[in-house]
Amino acid sequence: MKKQLTYLTILSLFLFQGNAILAQGEVELKINPVGALFGFFDVAGEYMVNENFGAELSLGLVTGKATTVDVEGADPTKSGFGVMGYGKYYFSPDQGCDRFYAGVYLRQRSWKVEDGDNEDYAAFKRSIVGAGIGVGYKVVGDSGILFEIGFGIGRAISEKNEWVDENNEGGEFPNLGVDGIGRLAVGYRF
Repeated sequence: MKKQLTYLTILSLFLFQGNAILAQGEVELKINPVGALFGFFDVAGEYMVNENFGAELSLGLVTGKATTVDVEGADPTKSGFGVMGYGKYYFSPDQGCDRFYAGVYLRQRSWKVEDGDNEDYAAFKRSIVGAGIGVGYKVVGDSGILFEIGFGIGRAISEKNEWVDENNEGGEFPNLGVDGIGRLAVGYRF
């Protein structure tokens, strides 16, 4: 419950501050259309602090069928959420906060895959807090439409992975200790 209140507070602040930021004309809103095809919905807002530095907050939601899991008689679903802060430095911006960038990120995400109808199916749960570095490239058109591609790799600061069977028994398995991000975004600059 505490985590949910924290995320609702962050989302509320983001939405309420969004009106003031949009009025200044220094913000971009972006989505990841490829992720949405697979049930990973991300919405990001980037505030342009100055011509070379942008601060981004993104919120994500995982939902839908877990089609990559193949267990006979199972119809597993996935669900989860995430939040990420990303500071970006743009090296040679053309229109301010565009072209090649490098930055650092901090994110938290949690998700699970389960099948409530199948008692032979073991649920999987994962929670991770990660920090790392990323690089990317952004193109902004004269109309304000933008395209961005990027990736990053980092370290898991806190990670928990576990399987839970129908008797609520299970166990943790080794943590990977690695975190990564990928981005293919489409958006609009206000």
